[in-house]
Amino acid sequence: MGVYDYKNLGAEASQALFADAMAITMYSYHNLDNGFAAGYQHNGLGLGLPATLVQALIGSTDSQGVIPGIPWNPDSEKAALEAVQKAGWTPISASTLDYAGQVDGRGTFFGEKPGYTSAQVEVLGKYDEAGKLLEIGIAFRGTSGPRETLITDSIGDVINDLLAAFGPQDYAKNYSGEAFGTLLGKVAEYASAQGLSGQDVLVSGHSLGGLAVNSMADLSDSTWSGFYQDANYVAYASPTQSASDKVLNIGYENDPVYRALDGSSFTLASIGVHDQPHESSADNIVSFNDHYASSLWNVLPFSILNLPTWVSHLPTGYGDGMTRILESGFYELTTRDSTIIVANLSDPARATTWVQDLNRNAETHHGSTFIIGTDSNDLILGGRGNDYLEGRAGNDTFRDSGGYNILLGGSGFNTLDLQQSLKSVEVANDGAGTLYIRDEHGGVSMTRDIGALVSKESSLIFFSKNVTHTVTDQGLLAGKHLTAYASSAQGDAGDNLLKAGDNGQWLFGLDGNDQLIGGKGNDVLVGGEGNDLLHLSGGGNTLLFNGQFGQDRVLGYQSTDKLVFMGVDGVGGQYDYLEHAKAVGSDTVLSFGADSVTLVGIGLDSLSANSITIA
Repeated sequence: MGVYDYKNLGAEASQALFADAMAITMYSYHNLDNGFAAGYQHNGLGLGLPATLVQALIGSTDSQGVIPGIPWNPDSEKAALEAVQKAGWTPISASTLDYAGQVDGRGTFFGEKPGYTSAQVEVLGKYDEAGKLLEIGIAFRGTSGPRETLITDSIGDVINDLLAAFGPQDYAKNYSGEAFGTLLGKVAEYASAQGLSGQDVLVSGHSLGGLAVNSMADLSDSTWSGFYQDANYVAYASPTQSASDKVLNIGYENDPVYRALDGSSFTLASIGVHDQPHESSADNIVSFNDHYASSLWNVLPFSILNLPTWVSHLPTGYGDGMTRILESGFYELTTRDSTIIVANLSDPARATTWVQDLNRNAETHHGSTFIIGTDSNDLILGGRGNDYLEGRAGNDTFRDSGGYNILLGGSGFNTLDLQQSLKSVEVANDGAGTLYIRDEHGGVSMTRDIGALVSKESSLIFFSKNVTHTVTDQGLLAGKHLTAYASSAQGDAGDNLLKAGDNGQWLFGLDGNDQLIGGKGNDVLVGGEGNDLLHLSGGGNTLLFNGQFGQDRVLGYQSTDKLVFMGVDGVGGQYDYLEHAKAVGSDTVLSFGADSVTLVGIGLDSLSANSITIA
């Protein structure tokens, strides 16, 4: 499963749906925040804030500001159209829909009734190579307007926002029907004429547009002849949540607008910290931007009334950050309630700021933490718990503070800063591209694409210095000094028999149906893929299971041994081993998705939480 999983579509179909929803939502803004996004990226919110705001207004040679007609600006609206077409979508015109309402030169539809005329929506189609219509996309724009009428339209949208919070009962629920009742009826007629059903319609939007998505879902059974009751609804940063289970509401935890209303009602929490979880929403995704990272900016109370917090609400931060979650190598390990930290720092802040889970202005985070970097050089810091850290492109530097972790460096030359002496850790190499670092407390980090380790070594009695060790096949090389990896034995793609000595060793089965036999010391057994037999012979051993590890059996398990499950299927946010364990005759079976470990001759009541870690 994954954080964006929707209905019963499965991970792959949900990912495709989410990507489409994001594409049409970003198009609905026509890159209106292009100037601010580029200015923020170059200058940040600190001393560079004035330059950021100037670029937001007038743009530059590489971005378009909100003020129209500046000759040196690129045409970001043209770029937005090219981007949505590249994603497979093409705007559908008013004439095609036989619609006579207000439309601007770009084909954007405006609200129909007085009081709703500033509302805007895009209607798009996805076609096959023969030109046959396959899907229809409906993307509601949030609080803003075209550059030509930005101020007046934004004022109208703000009035709609306030009425949704303070106005007549069910104002938010009825918003889509009041603003676009006729247009949505025409879209339904056109879709039916093309042989489509409501299941072939994707409805999306951001902010006030997200409110419109939730509204349309609530009205879908009783309005437009029920055509949209089975449509797909994905809302970003919506202040409201539908009463039905039809909507996937996605937003950043530190977005002051997201979930501001309790369902569709204003409460005192709406002007402060509003982190109460809702059934239809993802609640623990953090945009780690300059505001969130800064202690100074966070002196002011977190509130929808605190304008600097709104940097977490901008569409650009959603388009890039949420897409990186979608592309993450860890995506299928996430759930709707996972803690996910997305790096969105400006260039100046990124050079000195560690991306981490600060858990600010929110309920306490639980379970494993996922931190996702950018395609530039990031500083990524895991905590004391179990973390999944991903650098993507760029030359990234990682730190971690313990626990059981998986680090994916990505492309570039990546570094793991140990923050301690190399003598305090044990480094093993499985011969297949993964380094394992075990600390003095037994915590293990699995790392890939790490080019160097940095350790802190004593120097001149009272001082210390950082020493860089290059990762090589033979060991860790610092200058001319080579530190050998921990003693280990590696298998291959076949069925291997590996046996440890008596002084503690790492056994890596890798692929195949392997037999790993521990010795009298404290061994680490990693069976890898295939159906493996792990035979323990005493000591305090660590048995590490990762990914799709097969149907494994363990002989000789004792209470002094440790079972560690990292990056396995089927956890679903359930970190209590009892959720995965059952007695089968005189054995205990721990199941994770299609994979399992059988502890031969061990009763369920012989296990304890201290000896099993699920990361």
